[in-house]
Amino acid sequence: MPVSTVSSSLPNEIKTLYERRLLTRALPRLVHGRFGQQAKWKGYGSYEVRRWESYSLVSTPLSEGTTPGENVAPTITVITITPVWYGAWVEYTDRLVLTAFSPAISEISGLLGEQAGLSVDTLIRNDLTDGATTDFAGGATARTNIDATNDVISFQDIIQNVAQLETQNALPIQGMMYVAICHPHTWATLMQDSTFVTLFTREGGGALRNGRIGTILNLEFYVSSNARIYAAGGTGSIDVYDMLFLGKEAYVTAGLTGLFPNLGGDGGGEQIRGGMTGKKVNVVEVIVKDLGEGGLDPLNQRGTVGWKVTNANTVLNANWLRNLEHATDFS
Repeated sequence: MPVSTVSSSLPNEIKTLYERRLLTRALPRLVHGRFGQQAKWKGYGSYEVRRWESYSLVSTPLSEGTTPGENVAPTITVITITPVWYGAWVEYTDRLVLTAFSPAISEISGLLGEQAGLSVDTLIRNDLTDGATTDFAGGATARTNIDATNDVISFQDIIQNVAQLETQNALPIQGMMYVAICHPHTWATLMQDSTFVTLFTREGGGALRNGRIGTILNLEFYVSSNARIYAAGGTGSIDVYDMLFLGKEAYVTAGLTGLFPNLGGDGGGEQIRGGMTGKKVNVVEVIVKDLGEGGLDPLNQRGTVGWKVTNANTVLNANWLRNLEHATDFS
């Protein structure tokens, strides 16, 4: 809805007594896009990624004076990615600019920037969980038969999924570490597992700002309230949670140069580290059109604020990306 009528859209902006302090907005940590390959290109079109499959081992000894047969041609897997456009905008009027006590345009820009960040993080999250190798906690064999008694996530589930990454020769992402992304409810449930608590090493508060909460064995944990939940997806209509286990080059996120989201990371600074920090999340450029700049507007009465981004995400190697579906103590 355009912010065109101050009295109906922003009734609290016009008042006699006004507190200028603005409340901090609550946002999830946006972490899903940080650990994949990033691809940018200038012209519109498709992006092609090629993966060369490894040769199998040689177990037959060479015979004296005999040249062995030539290896077969290597297997090449081609993955094509085509960017998709996303965006949103809000209209404002000259009356809003003249009568609002707070910096309304600045705040609207912040809201739209946060919307863009949450949108991109969710798009990436959904593509990852849909394309990963899926595992189920406890003895469950499908999402629909996960129950709140037997299929609550445990330390054993963590070890099994890390072992599967290592079995598939998945490369670590950060140093010697794989990455796990989980929901706060998953994290709280694991902290009730005595084995997990005994082995877990908590990091300092500086790491917690960007979602990183510590390590266990060779797995680095990140927590985000934007981790995927399947509402009423399990037995008895319980909520089913996702937990992602990532290896290096497991997925790629792509877009056009200039319209590619800033996906953040430890080196990205406070502005893009994600929510739960008291900082704005500006992952794309917010487009501001001043009064009269948006087209036919003879009296310069209307302006707009918006954002636009291109995004496409593809799993490159499902063996190096695992998704554990599970119940929690909160299911």
